[in-house]
Amino acid sequence: MNSTISLQPAPYNFVQAAKQPIMYTYLITTIFIVIMNILNVWVLNRPVLRSSSCTYYLLASVMPVPIFIIVTPVNQILVNNRGLYISGTTVTCKLVMFFISTSSLWYASMLVCATIDRFLTSSTLVHLRHFTQVRVARIIIPINWILILIYMSPFIIIYYYDPMSSNANKCVQYSTTLISIYLISRVIVYYVMVPLLLAIFGTLTIYNIRTQRHRIAPVNQFNGQRRTESQLARMLIIQVASYLLFFTPSGIIYILVTFFPSLNTSYYATIRSLAGAWQQGGYFISFFFYIFSGKIYREELKKIFRWDRIRGKIFNIHNHPHSMTVGANMLPSVRE
Repeated sequence: MNSTISLQPAPYNFVQAAKQPIMYTYLITTIFIVIMNILNVWVLNRPVLRSSSCTYYLLASVMPVPIFIIVTPVNQILVNNRGLYISGTTVTCKLVMFFISTSSLWYASMLVCATIDRFLTSSTLVHLRHFTQVRVARIIIPINWILILIYMSPFIIIYYYDPMSSNANKCVQYSTTLISIYLISRVIVYYVMVPLLLAIFGTLTIYNIRTQRHRIAPVNQFNGQRRTESQLARMLIIQVASYLLFFTPSGIIYILVTFFPSLNTSYYATIRSLAGAWQQGGYFISFFFYIFSGKIYREELKKIFRWDRIRGKIFNIHNHPHSMTVGANMLPSVRE
């Protein structure tokens, strides 16, 4: 009696298949985030750019990035590679969820402040331009951060560690009407108001710049300003578009998982990880956009890596031991 063995193909496991690509994507994008943000801070700290209040907002937007790197990509790499969850304790469960949400809102709020600053700078009303001074930015930035810390503080109490939970990270959210209202407010603030404010003030800035182009003014007085404003408009359009492009997918997934608990499965967690990996591009892509759209930014970057400066530093380092020797030889004569 002949028996036939039918070979059935193994079912496709989306969660397992996505683990390696997600891990490598997070690793590569994390390296890019670190390098590009270091260069970005380096360029923005140049005297030419540091004289603008907008630069302070852009520098402040970089500050939450290290926190984001620890609680999101590094955590994801440890999960996929070692099965280790940073949020796998009573304390870290609360802190990780708090910093994930707070760091992203810090970053977004600074971009909004920078966009509003550009709108005020391009305004023809003198009393509005008074709000674009550096000292105003130095006041607004810490106040903004304190308000965000207060607003995001409920995240410390709405999550708790449950070792018996079916969730992989054992970090569970309390489910009450008050918490649902709070989460709805966060969705409105972060996923609706932030993109809306970027779009509104970006459009108003472009309108102001185009309006000023039709005005008659001395060429030698306004040519430089017009060039700067046109660069600013390009950077602004690209910045708003890139934010919407990179942050919208993860926002949609977050809304679905938050308001539909039945979707909080490993399958949708993997989709959320993919969206998070895509979102990481938004944290470093602005560096390239600034290079291609901002001539001033590009020129300052060239000055940093200018060969004659590098050669001069190497020459000074090479001659430093000789100068130390000369100084040492002079010491006996001083004693005499």
